[in-house]
Amino acid sequence: MSKLLVLFLIVATLFSCKRTEKPCCAIDVPFEEPLLIDYASNFELIKTNVGYSLEILNPENGEIEKTYSLKSNTEYKIISLSATLNGMISILNEQNKLIGIGKEHFIYDTLILDNLQKEYTQPFGDETNISLEKIIASNANIVFYNGFGDKFPNEDKLAKLGIAVIPIYDWRENHPLGKAEWIKLVGIITGKEEEAKAYFSSVVEEYDRILAITDTISHQPTTLAGSMFGDIWFAPGGDSYFATLLKDAGANYIYSDTKGTASQEFSMERILKDNIATDFWINPTLPTKSKLLDVNPKAKYLNAFNNNSYCYSAKMSKFWEQSAAMPHLVLRDLVQIFHPEIEFDEELYFYQKVD
Repeated sequence: MSKLLVLFLIVATLFSCKRTEKPCCAIDVPFEEPLLIDYASNFELIKTNVGYSLEILNPENGEIEKTYSLKSNTEYKIISLSATLNGMISILNEQNKLIGIGKEHFIYDTLILDNLQKEYTQPFGDETNISLEKIIASNANIVFYNGFGDKFPNEDKLAKLGIAVIPIYDWRENHPLGKAEWIKLVGIITGKEEEAKAYFSSVVEEYDRILAITDTISHQPTTLAGSMFGDIWFAPGGDSYFATLLKDAGANYIYSDTKGTASQEFSMERILKDNIATDFWINPTLPTKSKLLDVNPKAKYLNAFNNNSYCYSAKMSKFWEQSAAMPHLVLRDLVQIFHPEIEFDEELYFYQKVD
């Protein structure tokens, strides 16, 4: 952390997002103390004399990629192109601060859907070709996006207008609780800092309770994850949050020894070679075997396809919106799948068997 604080001193100008009719100006903000971040590795929050300084860290090297000034007592009008953020905003009951989302068909929360119908919240579509004019007309002063690819369109122009554009790298975290910890940032943006901290603490407590159960398990069934897109099979990297979930659920992930948090790419031939006898297949992306065979006929040769494949695809919007902030429920589902001998009172929350 000390290295980050020294690097912070080098940053001379910060993006400031405040509710004004004129574009806000870049200002210097001295640091005071960091907010404790226990699991997340791709952002830092540092207390300042006017609020917080947000440091977004590059997932590849951990270096500061962008810095933003988040001011206390500021009413943020949010465009969120990230399902993760939409779910966290909903958990904190601040949906009315969400004036824009990405695509309508990815929304699960009923209040956000109602706000869309009333046109209080507007759909903005894909982040790669989002309309500059529409963002400006919305009066938003902060935009969250997934950071999957290149620089956000017109980011520099938006910054000059006082609109901060912030990438969300939760999907590159190496621990599911790190992914969930981004709710602390959402708490600051929405004025629910203490509520966000309390919620996260409850998630950690429940995750650790379930983890204590799986720590006693001796048998770890082999597991494959991911699916085909075109001619390439994409599987979670061995350092990814989902690989951690599989391990914590008491499974032996076939590609746990691969490096990095990004997806690993394999040919179908390699998948068949490595996984003919693998016990489980998690996240094949489609809800039925017939649909899977339509896009990947060779899947029928996998033992797990015939016996034990599970996915969230029947509840896809629910999964994308809620799972990041509810890793304890994902973990509980996976434990129930891999170890049915362990009895839980609850049914599967996100997953169901692919038949």
